[in-house]
Amino acid sequence: MITYYALHDGLLESHEAESLSVIPDGVLWIDLLRPSVEEERFVESALGVNIPTREEMGEIEDSSRFYEDNGTLYLTPTVISGISSGKPASEEVFFVIGQDRLVTVRYAEMTAMRGLLAKAARQPERHRTADAIFASLVDAFVDRIADTLEDMQNQLTRLSARIFNEPGGEEEKADLQRVIKHLGRHNALLSMFSESMLTFGRLISFTRLGKKSWLAEPARAGIKAVERDLRVLTGYQARMSNEISFLLDVTLGLINIEQNSIIKVFSIAAVIFLPPTLVGTVYGMNFKDMPELDWVYGYPLALGLMVLSAALSMALFRFKGWL
Repeated sequence: MITYYALHDGLLESHEAESLSVIPDGVLWIDLLRPSVEEERFVESALGVNIPTREEMGEIEDSSRFYEDNGTLYLTPTVISGISSGKPASEEVFFVIGQDRLVTVRYAEMTAMRGLLAKAARQPERHRTADAIFASLVDAFVDRIADTLEDMQNQLTRLSARIFNEPGGEEEKADLQRVIKHLGRHNALLSMFSESMLTFGRLISFTRLGKKSWLAEPARAGIKAVERDLRVLTGYQARMSNEISFLLDVTLGLINIEQNSIIKVFSIAAVIFLPPTLVGTVYGMNFKDMPELDWVYGYPLALGLMVLSAALSMALFRFKGWL
């Protein structure tokens, strides 16, 4: 699907392409969402640019993701989609940014791009050129990362409260296995964001350090502001990663303590019942010459020895502070 974005009465508006015959005049941004082969060829022929396949967009080397050709920038950062649905996945967005027109190619719906028109309505003066729209899109993607990291931090705070909470009364004990799963999902998502922020850092460095005379000062200033935000988010992400590692270690430690407590109970029970078992075993032997077998008080004596040996074992454990 091809969507055109152009100015109308000073505001950025969108409409879907009705045909693949010609690109309307005044279009500043062309967005290709899951484009077909025919749509890719149409845009390539109309603009004289190269639209990569989805496999080519996934290449990891910088020379394939960030390059310039005939004054046109080709940039491919990694973004995270599907966060709202609980199924996050890494996706690439391909930017073709020239002096008069911006082209984006993507294969997933992205919240940051859906909200651009509303952002343009609030700040129309910052969305009147292709390079300004490009800077706004990059800013929107980084803002989305920041919002998600803040939400993750709130969830980590709640998980921390569950882990360190002292159960008592009607309060239930934290399900530590479920906590580990939550921490694992947070760590996986954090790794995705680390990769995304790395690619956006490369994109910004490539854009700012290159000699692009047509990249206007407002767009450069916007890109520079995003660069500062990325530095802050990188430190924030590193701190969250350390916190996740700490909470995971604590959770595993608590699980080990619980398991040790259970083993301790069984060990104490085995030791307490060992002396009575020994007494019962001795008097369970059927030798001919056992005087107690014919003694009327032999049975009560054996039972008393069993109870006394168990009680002495319990008293020893309490004296040692093991119970």
